[in-house]
Amino acid sequence: MKQHVIHKIRNGLTMVLTCFILHSSFFIFTSCSDTWDDHYDPALAASDKTLLQLVESDAQLSDFLKVLKVTHVYNYAKRTNITYADLLNADQSLTVWAPKNSTFNVDSLLRECQTAKGDSMVARHFVMNHISHNLYNMGASANGENVLLLNDKQTPITAERIKNASIVGGSFNLPAKNGLLHVIDDDVRYSYNVYEGITTINDYLHLGRYLKSFEKQELDEDRSVQSGLVDGQKVYSDSVMVLSNILYRSFGNINHEDSNYIALIPSKEVWEPVYQEALKYFNYGSENKADSIQNYWVNRLLMQDLFYNRNLQHLNDSIFSTSYSKYLDPEYHVYYKPLSEGGLLSSAYVKDTLESSNGVFYNLKAWPFKKEQIYFWPVKVEGEMQSRILENTDCTLEFRSAGNADSISSQAYMRINPRTSSSNWTVTYEVPNTLSGTYDICAVCLPKTVYNTASRDFKPNKFTATLFYTDEKGDVQELAFSDAVSNNPYVVDTVKIGTFSFPVCNYAQTNVTVRLRLECSITRRETSYSRDTYLDCIYLKPSKEEEE
Repeated sequence: MKQHVIHKIRNGLTMVLTCFILHSSFFIFTSCSDTWDDHYDPALAASDKTLLQLVESDAQLSDFLKVLKVTHVYNYAKRTNITYADLLNADQSLTVWAPKNSTFNVDSLLRECQTAKGDSMVARHFVMNHISHNLYNMGASANGENVLLLNDKQTPITAERIKNASIVGGSFNLPAKNGLLHVIDDDVRYSYNVYEGITTINDYLHLGRYLKSFEKQELDEDRSVQSGLVDGQKVYSDSVMVLSNILYRSFGNINHEDSNYIALIPSKEVWEPVYQEALKYFNYGSENKADSIQNYWVNRLLMQDLFYNRNLQHLNDSIFSTSYSKYLDPEYHVYYKPLSEGGLLSSAYVKDTLESSNGVFYNLKAWPFKKEQIYFWPVKVEGEMQSRILENTDCTLEFRSAGNADSISSQAYMRINPRTSSSNWTVTYEVPNTLSGTYDICAVCLPKTVYNTASRDFKPNKFTATLFYTDEKGDVQELAFSDAVSNNPYVVDTVKIGTFSFPVCNYAQTNVTVRLRLECSITRRETSYSRDTYLDCIYLKPSKEEEE
């Protein structure tokens, strides 16, 4: 018997529904044959019975039949009146691997089907996991390959098995006029993809609840049927709703079946102390809905380096997470020699692995990241970023490019030019994205030679600084650092102004609550200093004092 493998339509279920609805309208099963034949090979014409009739006639499939009769077909998350028993009786080409009685809990499945949510779960996880639109022989003539099931899962078959289930001797390659039936000695185990596993497997729910909370049904305008406009708004006669999650893309579309992911899953015992530590850095104080904002960012940032697409990289040298961007902060989300001793994917951190339908779960026995790698980053405000300058006095500001100078942040800087030779200027910057942690507050000053290599102006700058911030009650506080600081005028110099522990976090907030005012502090008699200042950036570096 020749095996037919059809690749013309990936999601044939829509075609099934279209044809079936037309059949049902006329109470016959013939009207879609021409259309169907354009997409699928005709079924083997070796029997006058349908797949449903073959199942009905086999006593060892009575439990499977019960489930088929109560489980409904869903069209883009919308429940139809069509059951899978109806589907197996229609004029379509299908392969069915039917598990015999006592190999699955039929009573549990029947109970689940009593609710719409349970019905859709049984359809996806059980019924669709045993049916394919392609025709596949089993036995000696079969070729080992992957089967594309109705739920889009790729499942391996061999001559005698589909995944974990073996064919029952004498009860396989049973021809029907609309396909092939194979009886198997176990139900085909459903393989979760990375997203499904995290949001379903009990041991992963300490991560999954966060992801699940962003699920919602959205209108698919391309698949919905528009009937007109009412008050300028589109109205649909048939609305197609699809499940979406805004974090799919943020974590690299970990629900896609055609990808190959590594998902690092810390146990709850590993996750909890890391989570509790991060909470301290994301204290939003009196901010509206502070707890919700805190929970969102702590989960989001702790999870951002847990996912890796193996299709995009080689593991021996380095590995980069789905959060990596070569344009934005390329120094983060990259880990070198991951398989070497002590590496990210080594036995130092990985307890064991679990296969998923689109990758592998690496179960972690220890947390592999430092906080400085994933959330407690330096905060940098470019000196030339005029949108961050709130005010300036007694000076003019001149933006300058530094060409391709690697030692200069963003290859640009701001020249602070005093209004007169004796003017002590001030410039105030807003500083976004600070955490409730301890930073060394610095300013990066440049030598005059970055503009004119022949310059012999090697007088240092000298200035004081005042920090403005909000406390946990939301009140603005002011801290004037007592000592003036100066730079080394011969090099790119990171000048430490002082160390400060912010009481509240301002990460990812539109209202920036932290400001730093620099004030030139040179008296008329201090002729060894220069008021003309080349400022590369304001730089807040996570402090070593905090660790001590």
